[in-house]
Amino acid sequence: MPYFLLDATGLALLGFLAAYLAFLARRMNRLRAAIAEAGDVLPALNTAVSRMSDAASGFSRRIQKEMETIDTQVAGARRVSADLAEASRNAGEVVAQLDRQLRQTKRLESARAAAIPRELAEPKGFAERLAQQRAAQPAMQTSPIAFAGRPAVIAAPITEAGERTVRVSML
Repeated sequence: MPYFLLDATGLALLGFLAAYLAFLARRMNRLRAAIAEAGDVLPALNTAVSRMSDAASGFSRRIQKEMETIDTQVAGARRVSADLAEASRNAGEVVAQLDRQLRQTKRLESARAAAIPRELAEPKGFAERLAQQRAAQPAMQTSPIAFAGRPAVIAAPITEAGERTVRVSML
C-alpha cells in the first residue's frame, strides 16, 4: 500500500506537471504570435519615436535661441541700467553745481542790493569836481560813420588853436 500511495502521488505530480507544461506551451504560442504582430508595428513605432525625438530636439533648439535672445536683452538692460546710473550721478553733480551757482548769485545780488552809496565810496567832492570838468569841456562835433558794419561816432572838439582831439565811440 505504501507503494500505491507513492505511485498515485507520482502520477498526480506528473499530471499536474503535464497540465502546467500545456499551459506554458499555450502562453509561448501566444507570445510568438504577439512578437510576430509586433514585428509589423515596430517600424511604425520606430518612425514615431524618431519624430518625437526630432520634435524634442526642435523644442530644445528653439528654447536655446530664445535663451540667447533673453541673455542679450538682459545684457542690454544691464548696460542701460549702468548708463542711467551714470546719468543720475552726473545729474546729481549738475544739481550740486547749479545749487552752488544759485547760492553764489544770491550772495552777489544781495551784495549789489546793499551797495554802498556813491557819496560814501568816493572821496569828498569828487562828484562835484567831475560835474565841473564835464561842464568846462567844449562842445563836440559828431558825425556818424560805418566801421566794420557797425555804426561809430567820431567826436572831435574844436579848440581855439585849431587842434583836434579825436574820440571814437563804438555803439
